[in-house]
Amino acid sequence: MRSERVDEVLLVKYLLGNLSEMEEVQVEDRAFADADYLGALEAAEADLIDSYVRGALSQPERRSFEQRFLTSPKRRSKVEFARALAKVTTESTVPELPTSRRGLIRLIRGWNPMLRFAAGVAAMICIAGPLWLVFHNAEMRSRMTVLESQQREFAKREHELRRQLAEEQSAAGMLAAQRRQQQLTGAAFPVPSLFLLPGLSRAETRVEQLVLTPSAQIAHIEIQLEARDNYPRFRAELRTRRGEEILTRGNLPRRRTSTGYAVSLDVPASALSAGGYELSLKGFANDQAVVNIGYYYFGVRKQ
Repeated sequence: MRSERVDEVLLVKYLLGNLSEMEEVQVEDRAFADADYLGALEAAEADLIDSYVRGALSQPERRSFEQRFLTSPKRRSKVEFARALAKVTTESTVPELPTSRRGLIRLIRGWNPMLRFAAGVAAMICIAGPLWLVFHNAEMRSRMTVLESQQREFAKREHELRRQLAEEQSAAGMLAAQRRQQQLTGAAFPVPSLFLLPGLSRAETRVEQLVLTPSAQIAHIEIQLEARDNYPRFRAELRTRRGEEILTRGNLPRRRTSTGYAVSLDVPASALSAGGYELSLKGFANDQAVVNIGYYYFGVRKQ
């Protein structure tokens, strides 16, 4: 602070609230009527803020400043701006400007308000820019981690689907070979078949029965579809009534029959024991959405 002039000392006391009420009124009246005096008051305010930011105020002055000056939001904004500007001038070295921070502050005060505003915006960008880059890089790393995790999950699902497809193709090949063998040897025993209709519940008193003879090698199960079950592919899951999984058949097409459309699958007779079974059927839409068609219940009896 400049203390060589009595007038500036008076202005500082006014800003710190150390004048009497009458003296404060005199300062305010003169500042209202005299533009030069108002400019001197603003310059004293800027010097006071600079001294506060630099820690150049005495303990009583600092206490008065915080109790009186910082009560105004507008003045608090000025202090924050001065603090940010002081930080920038401390961390940056510009050969064309005065080397003294106080000299830089005095130079900036001599600029017009628009130029000072532009300098303040530039200072805030210099401070906020590196922080934005840090947060942006952290966000990008987080997104990369999520994408890598999703890629691993997709690869795992693809491997599992390929494994299931290979098992189903192997089982279908075995059943086809068994059918051809029966045709070549002229097997006298027909393939046991079961026809399931929609709308049956687990509590039905009459449950369809699949009868397996000792010579049966495969069982043919056909599920009648309703008109709304118009899906390109289906999957059937066979379980015991206790929930034990027997087999799963996927990629099943629907075919036209004399009564509409149906989905059929062949099951090795060796996989079926005497008892109750539950067959669930799911449809796959073109967008890969899975739709539960229904549950079908039947029993197996061996002769």
